[in-house]
This record gives sequence, structure tokens and C-alpha cells, in this order.
Amino acid sequence: MTMVIDRDYASNHELGFAQNPELLTEHSYVNMYLHHDGYPEWQGVQIANWLLANQTINDGTRLAAKLVHDMYYDSCYLYEGPEVIDHNYTYVIWTGDNKDMWVSCYDQYHNANVFVLTPDKILAKYSNQKYDYTDWATQTRSQQEKDYVSKNILHPSGYD
Repeated sequence: MTMVIDRDYASNHELGFAQNPELLTEHSYVNMYLHHDGYPEWQGVQIANWLLANQTINDGTRLAAKLVHDMYYDSCYLYEGPEVIDHNYTYVIWTGDNKDMWVSCYDQYHNANVFVLTPDKILAKYSNQKYDYTDWATQTRSQQEKDYVSKNILHPSGYD
């Protein structure tokens, strides 16, 4: 699950960006569930790379709309909040200051914060050369999925 929330909502909470995302549902511009690859080594890095490619956007509503556009693929869904779907990780993109963007990752299964990092720090900690991350400057997840299908990477022959 990925949420987009203005950073102001964290300023009056003792845990700041590290709080449970279920407490923030009413303030989120979008709650986008991605059925696959939610681990920090994949989705955390995808979000970090995506934010760096879109670092001039600091308006939460615009960033949420672009997130849905760019990250949509066949196994994505929008939900009313993280509490209504069984999933492991919830990412919160904290908007409002593109010079100081932060992302938090919360482990729903263990009810614990995994990290609160800037995009650069996420890349330093989690990026892995074995993954084929999306090049957000030139493609979206939907386009990447179409390219993989056309090359039989996602659905090799004989797949129904």
C-alpha cells in the first residue's frame, strides 16, 4: 500500500513520520495497493526512484494523481485505507516540501516502523542490481508491463 500525505499531519504527533499509517487514512490523498513486490528492496526503491524523477512536485494532490498514473499495472487497486486490505508494508510519501521529501515504511504484520528515509537514503540502503527497476524518466509501470509481455518475460509461451 502506498499513501500520499502532507507532512503537516506528522508535525503534531510524537512519532512524526514513523506513526502507524492506519491513523492517517483520513488525510491520505490516495491509498494504492500493489499486489506484488511490496518489500523495501523493490517497492521502497521504486518509490525512491519515482520521487527523484518527480522531485519538482510538492503538491500532495498532484503527486497522488501522478503516482496512480505512473505506478498503475494490472495488479493495482485503490482502497479506502490500509486497514481494509491484508498486506505487509505500507509506504507513506510525505509531501509539502520537494527539497526535503521523506518516505516512511510501516510493517503492518509486526505493527512497527521499518524506516523513515529520504529517497537517496532508501537507494543507498536497499537498491539491488539484480532487480530491473522502472526507469521513471522514460516509462511507467503499465508501459513496463506491456514491454515485458511483448518480450515474453512476464508470460512465457504456454502461459494462460
